[in-house]
Amino acid sequence: MKWLPLLLLSLAICRAEEITFEKPAARPEKAFPIGNGELRARVKGRTGIEPMAILMKGGKLPATTAVPGNAFCGPAWFHFSLDWLAGDAAVTDYKRVLHLEDGTVVTTFKRGGAGFTWTVFASSADDLIVTHLRTDKPGALQFKVELPTEHEAKTHVEDRRVLVLNGTLGGKKSKPFEARLWVYPMESEVTPGEHQITVRGEGEALILLAAETDPEKIKTLPDRIKPLGFGGDEHPDLFQVWKGLLDRHVAAHRKAMEGAGEGKARLLSRYLKTAITKPEAGVTLPPEPDGPVGMIPVPELDPDELADPDVLPRKE
Repeated sequence: MKWLPLLLLSLAICRAEEITFEKPAARPEKAFPIGNGELRARVKGRTGIEPMAILMKGGKLPATTAVPGNAFCGPAWFHFSLDWLAGDAAVTDYKRVLHLEDGTVVTTFKRGGAGFTWTVFASSADDLIVTHLRTDKPGALQFKVELPTEHEAKTHVEDRRVLVLNGTLGGKKSKPFEARLWVYPMESEVTPGEHQITVRGEGEALILLAAETDPEKIKTLPDRIKPLGFGGDEHPDLFQVWKGLLDRHVAAHRKAMEGAGEGKARLLSRYLKTAITKPEAGVTLPPEPDGPVGMIPVPELDPDELADPDVLPRKE
């Protein structure tokens, strides 16, 4: 089975600096990849429930600058489940865009007389997956977030706005992991549940996801975003935080993309190598392809590594 780049190049409507689909991804291969060196995800852009599988780096085949796609194979570590709480309401004017030059995925659509803009990126500058939701109709934004996983784990809500997942990876050597999801609406308040956080009647919200498997880093994970103005009962200035996160991410991403040129194939190749695969210290990225669009080498992967990880675990 061929891998993601060929599908993206052949099936998308695109300009040199972006790749666009006019419907959500029906298969993982058509989802847009994001990564920050530690966390990998694929954005399908679904307007019902987005089952975003969070993948650990590597797999049976190690991720390399030559074959970055290996970082998107294998089972999910856990999921970031975003439920739009919209039922069967019709969606129009849908568009899902991967902006190669700034490493953001922006999905826009209309539903119930409101327009929605959904921006996602994986920030290497802050070790976070950042989700920003906005609507042009006051109070029209409502959603629920969860962190389901097939691994042995427990979830709980901390400080109302933080969903915490503590788990153990199976295998010969069990390994602890922790994920934290910070949920901040712009004006309203969250409704915490036992295993989820719900937001209703909002116009804008910011969601930050961090995760670790290193026990020492797990201990410091709650403090990761305090320098950004989070923590405690005070509501942060979300506009300032959102702008700061986005600006730092874009600056880091564009620096990594320097020298990619203007060709779509060249930009996509550089994007995959810099946004998904974290080169080892001292490693220089290989030259970009000189061939025409669509000539990016597409490796054959182990069929066992191509299982769809974006299927939410069944609830008991």
